[in-house]
Amino acid sequence: MSKRYIQLSVCRVWDIEGYPNYFFDADGQLYRVTLRGDLKRSPRLVKRYTQGYILKSKFFSLTKLRPLLRRHTPTDRLMDF
Repeated sequence: MSKRYIQLSVCRVWDIEGYPNYFFDADGQLYRVTLRGDLKRSPRLVKRYTQGYILKSKFFSLTKLRPLLRRHTPTDRLMDF
């Protein structure tokens, strides 16, 4: 069995205040940076009749998540983990 590596190019557009490992890309997909530096895509979920995402095992509806979004400002330093 051979290993396959997939390179994923994602443009970080929106940061989430209070959750530095989570961000939205230009297509509106939510991604999480793992401790190993990998990117994991987080799916949009529906709980009862509410759409939202799970951040650190807590469900956030889209209306609660929207005020936490901040435009990403690129820096030259690495992320703080």
